Amino acid sequence: MRRWLIRVGLLFLGLGVVYGAAAAQNLSGLLVPERTLSEHVEMLRPGIGIVRPGAVDGPVPAIIFFHGCGGERPMHLAHAEAIADAGFAAIIVDSFEPRGVGRFAAMTQVCSALRLWGQERTADVFAALEIARETDGIDAERLVLAGWSHGGWTLLDAMSFAGEGVRPPSLTDGETGFDGVARIVPIYPYCGFPARASGRIGPGLPPIEMILAERDRVAPRGDCERLARQAVAAGADITFDVWEGVTHAFDDTDAPALDPRMTYDAEAAARLRARLIEILRETQD
Repeated sequence: MRRWLIRVGLLFLGLGVVYGAAAAQNLSGLLVPERTLSEHVEMLRPGIGIVRPGAVDGPVPAIIFFHGCGGERPMHLAHAEAIADAGFAAIIVDSFEPRGVGRFAAMTQVCSALRLWGQERTADVFAALEIARETDGIDAERLVLAGWSHGGWTLLDAMSFAGEGVRPPSLTDGETGFDGVARIVPIYPYCGFPARASGRIGPGLPPIEMILAERDRVAPRGDCERLARQAVAAGADITFDVWEGVTHAFDDTDAPALDPRMTYDAEAAARLRARLIEILRETQD
């Protein structure tokens, strides 16, 4: 009798997961607030931080950061300061502060996919590009986009919308292309369900360079490897590099101490910083 009850319980649990995911997908589409691009720019503006190089004449290439589901972290500022020291600018996009999403809500709601899926957050990508283009001292023809985890999911979904010639569900108008973007760098991105990019990225988009973690148990790299192979077959300019021995959030100095899935690696963090600077230098060639 007990074994039968366990089996029934597991059956209902499985059905609950399936129908719950479907319901969440439907609700996500229903609850996404719609704005014009200009309205979204003004909504996002309080969450924009710019780190500039000192004593540099003329506009400089810039990289735009999109954080993971846990929100903006200290390593983003550390990366940005190193980039500024190298003579470039970094624009850090805080997607949560303008939406009133604190750390607890981020970890319990965004990281669990109950709120703010990547496809909704894609509007931040196009709004941030508008802000970069209007900012003095930024070379709008030499922009790089980098997204960590949920931010990488966001960038890939934004490219899927642009590749299909459609706007994200949260935007009612405005330019949703990637003019001036030289490279897109998803860093240990999430590529599984409910991300929409798989099979939807093709030619006509900026080059994509994915940095994947070999030991990633949070955003399994296999999903991203499949996405990349599909995109290459469709004619996209996309590569991926699997960094050996590192986990998800390998550059996060505040990675949860009790979560073995995320371990800080100072050497890999420095390597990532150097690669981002190298990519910015490549925009000048």
